Amino acid sequence: MRRKITVAVAALLFAVRAATAAPVPVSDPAGTVLALEAERVRAMTAGDLGALERIFSDDAVYTHSTGVSETKAEFIGQIRSAARKYGTLTLGDLKARPAGTAIVVTGTMRGSVVADGKTIPLALIYTATYAARGGQWRLVAYESTNLSETVKKEEPAVPHHATGSFDVKMTPQKSEEGSLLARYALDKTYHGPLDGTSRGEMLSAGTAVKNSAGYVAFEQFSGTLDGKTGTFVLQHSATMTRGDGKLSITVVPDSGTGELAGISGSMSIRIEKGGAHFYDFDYTLP
Repeated sequence: MRRKITVAVAALLFAVRAATAAPVPVSDPAGTVLALEAERVRAMTAGDLGALERIFSDDAVYTHSTGVSETKAEFIGQIRSAARKYGTLTLGDLKARPAGTAIVVTGTMRGSVVADGKTIPLALIYTATYAARGGQWRLVAYESTNLSETVKKEEPAVPHHATGSFDVKMTPQKSEEGSLLARYALDKTYHGPLDGTSRGEMLSAGTAVKNSAGYVAFEQFSGTLDGKTGTFVLQHSATMTRGDGKLSITVVPDSGTGELAGISGSMSIRIEKGGAHFYDFDYTLP
């Protein structure tokens, strides 16, 4: 990637020196435009209207993969009114090349968008064109199309990270008197990128030695993850040897449904002072 961008920059600088048109406003146009492209995507997901107003040219035309084209005002207006809300967006295979006095960016985009109350998965290949406007690089045109199924299957899964808090209620279930085993019903509510509820069961085993124990559990999550709706199952396995604890929480293979079908990953949890529970979830989706 670095070598390709460097070649593009060198070619553009040569063209600028030879051209009679007004010079571009920076010495590293390709690098500047790639940084602007990353900022544009960040602003879309964060709803940063000020950044979008600055990056989009007043005469920009934004053409969606559906074929619908919008002006700058129409595109930003959809985000301002919350009629359109982008989830996590991941860019790939970004390249920048000069085209006359413009810089053309090509790449892929994966993620999701909520429009008209519906969550729509995105898997796109796109072109974004930047031109000098008022001494700054601005987006003047964008066009995307859906990735083919063949390309989707060939591309590796992109890792994601989600972190947030959760509440848990553990209800003891009937167990045999005198047994070292105990059963609990689990009711959880997740907050943050993982947003929903989870129901499950836990089986624990205590011992006569203080701080030595173990548990296994399964819980089925239902809700959204970074804007994608579906369900999946988490498997817990934990042991504690005289206070030295080890915990493994992983997604049960092929347990994902809906937009979370094919999910894989692992979770860690932490309990902070005061009893607040937090999760860190590393996952991939096809």
